[in-house]
Amino acid sequence: MNKGDIVRIDYTLWTVEQDREEIRDTTIEQVAKDNGIYDPNRRYAPEVVIIGSKMVLEELEKAIMNAELGKEYDIYLEPSQAYGERNPSLLKVYSPRDFERNKITPEVGKFVTINGQNGKVVSISPGRILVDFNNPLAGKKLHYKFVVKEIVEGIENKILALIEASYNRDLNEFKVKEYDDHIEIILADSCKYRSEWVSAKYFIVGYIR
Repeated sequence: MNKGDIVRIDYTLWTVEQDREEIRDTTIEQVAKDNGIYDPNRRYAPEVVIIGSKMVLEELEKAIMNAELGKEYDIYLEPSQAYGERNPSLLKVYSPRDFERNKITPEVGKFVTINGQNGKVVSISPGRILVDFNNPLAGKKLHYKFVVKEIVEGIENKILALIEASYNRDLNEFKVKEYDDHIEIILADSCKYRSEWVSAKYFIVGYIR
């Protein structure tokens, strides 16, 4: 595979601590159910990856580039190859008033966005709320098991895959038609009022160009 190729992969991710592995994520519905991490609000399906676009970790992307279609692979990544070590300076203390200003109800374990940063509430004490802005996988050794399920071919299929990757809506709401000198994309009605479509549009056009 080469840079710019579009593939769909199934994967399962574990964190590794000593000899114990804990499942953290998967694209496979039955695996999620079997391991107690099933989310009924999530769509389970092979994930679109554009080679060279940094949509996944660099070492995982390299492994995908060298993978054979349909063959299962396991790779292990040290923290330095994944999300880096934990940074103590990303643990920040806020007051209850700070949360009130942001219209957030503090709860231990809750993920919050403050000043454009995503973090997790790790403790609450009188007058103090501690939020961890480290990536949840920072400092962790990772184990990925993945399979390249499809190499997307044809401009129409590639555009639909780009829409799938950048705009979380039912692909049946879109139509793509290829002509000799142009491509026509018939948009879903939701594109008229969902702000996410603006960034998705530039992402798709950037790839086509």
